[in-house]
Amino acid sequence: MIRIGIIGAGNFSSRHIEAIQQLPTLKLKVICRREASSLAQLADKYKLAGETDYRKIINNNEIDAVLIATPHHLHTQIAIEAARVGKHVLLEKPMASTYADCIAINDACEQSGVKLMIGQVAQFSPGFVAAKQCIASGEIGEIFMVKATSISFWKHGDRKDWHLKKISGGGYLLTVAIHQLDAICALVPSEVSSVSAHMTNAFHGDEVDDGGVIILRFKNGQMASLHYSGFKDGVNEIGIDVNGSEGSLRLDNTKGAYLGKDQKYILLSGSLSKDWMDEALVNQWKEFSEAILENREPIASGKRTLKVMEVVFAAFESASSGKAIKLN
Repeated sequence: MIRIGIIGAGNFSSRHIEAIQQLPTLKLKVICRREASSLAQLADKYKLAGETDYRKIINNNEIDAVLIATPHHLHTQIAIEAARVGKHVLLEKPMASTYADCIAINDACEQSGVKLMIGQVAQFSPGFVAAKQCIASGEIGEIFMVKATSISFWKHGDRKDWHLKKISGGGYLLTVAIHQLDAICALVPSEVSSVSAHMTNAFHGDEVDDGGVIILRFKNGQMASLHYSGFKDGVNEIGIDVNGSEGSLRLDNTKGAYLGKDQKYILLSGSLSKDWMDEALVNQWKEFSEAILENREPIASGKRTLKVMEVVFAAFESASSGKAIKLN
């Protein structure tokens, strides 16, 4: 049994709590939130212990692993402190708000011998799993082009002030579109060699980005693009199209994954879920627990996610300089 503590029990934490409760290998012991009244309500609802100081969870010998779901700029200190006292870490995306901090978190976990997994939950959706299996089977042949889209309402009721400031790692790319960028890197069987990006804040005029286009070139010659927009009014569209030498794939977690051949799409078996997010969260926690119990690297490990974050911060650098950024 792996004993869990949640640090940063915000509005989304209920879904994590309910996912954890479905797995017999996990036992949620305590949750942490700085705002005492909200913490009390959540703790009472799920009959859990509550703390307002995360250090009481990290230094609790009855806790084996933590979920860190705080604002982006707070990830680094908490993750490093947790690793140093031997806690395994499931860290919500993005890994951190600077690349140097991402490296520091990964290094701390490696040095302490604890598992680090990043909460890229979309990798565990039924649609993504089916799409990845289809690519691996060779059904669409060699991938030539990938187009990802992340277009959604940005300033909804859960948007916080820190989401809109650079110093706290805000902006649409780090908060929302990072899921699609991560998915591209997970689907294409090669590493990114160069990044070109243009970004805007035209939708809302905040200091952080709310739209952009990112072009990726891969070491094997494949190409991909990500178009993202955090609109004021419109229709959400989040999906990925993968075009190969023998066919196409279309992935939309709300609709499933489709194989495209002969001018028609066919739904891949098992790719559609009644609530893909709930199923993906259970799958994510299952993978985290199995990685700990089997002493292996998890999917979306810190080491793997470092490469994705290098791409993310290269995109910011390219947008700022107007130049393509080459990666090693």
